[in-house]
Amino acid sequence: MNIMIYQLSLILLSLGILIASADQLINQADAIARKFNFSQVLIGLTVVAFGTSAPELMVSLSAALFETPPASDAIIGNIIGSNIANLLLVLGVTGMLYNVSFESIDIKTNFYLFLATAYLIIIFSVSSNIGWLHSFIFLIILIFFINHLKNFSPNNEAIALESNVSLIKLTLSFIGFFIGGKLFLSESLEFFSSLGIAHTVIGLTVLALGTSLPELITLLIAALKKKGAMGIGNIIGSNIMNILFVLFPSIIIVQIRGFNFSSLNIHSNDLILLAMSTSVIIILGLTKKSLSRVLSIVFVLSYLIYIYRLF
Repeated sequence: MNIMIYQLSLILLSLGILIASADQLINQADAIARKFNFSQVLIGLTVVAFGTSAPELMVSLSAALFETPPASDAIIGNIIGSNIANLLLVLGVTGMLYNVSFESIDIKTNFYLFLATAYLIIIFSVSSNIGWLHSFIFLIILIFFINHLKNFSPNNEAIALESNVSLIKLTLSFIGFFIGGKLFLSESLEFFSSLGIAHTVIGLTVLALGTSLPELITLLIAALKKKGAMGIGNIIGSNIMNILFVLFPSIIIVQIRGFNFSSLNIHSNDLILLAMSTSVIIILGLTKKSLSRVLSIVFVLSYLIYIYRLF
């Protein structure tokens, strides 16, 4: 019992480190973006999305680098679970409190959300092991997405505010992500595995919820400060980055280490829910609609039912 309390304390400590690091990285990345006079949407799609995806990155890289064999189930569960949590829980909770509008999301950004998510769902549906050919296609999508960001031309007004960038705080936030990610992964796997819970379920729930907290906090603050475009860009950008900048590097690391990246334990229900929730968001983006209170409640209830059924 004492060991479990100790492990739980370390999990909470690591989660605190991750959230504090994410908050600091978002502040500094936002300051850098403001210095270059970027738009709210572009900030959300890039620097803020990178900041809030950093916990997923550190957790997944830790699972790929330090586990032997690499914890592929935890990596996949973390990515799919985080993306589902971002769409259903984060957007759902925020939509119940504030107006969440998708007006600022352009067609190309919606296309890359569709492309990255659809490719992930297809390969995990038809392949039990992810090979080098799958990774090469990931790379192609990544290159095109980076080119899209490079040529991004937002419709809304650019931000022109003074910024105060601290490279020391930026560096400390990265160190915090590394330490917090490694600690959170190892202690979560050990604690919840001792309770008889499968690694895939741990990734889909505990790791996903823990690493999605920065997105939730960011979107709530953005809505509160009337900067919804940045918040929505953050969610869309985070889901794309989780696939292209988090899952893809993790797969490459596992392959370089000489292990198979297995997707055998991913259930079709997880992929179906990810497909459905992403489709709803893309439709809202294409039609420039807002997330209604009723749909927000449906999102949150769907997520709670999904978590309940996992156990």
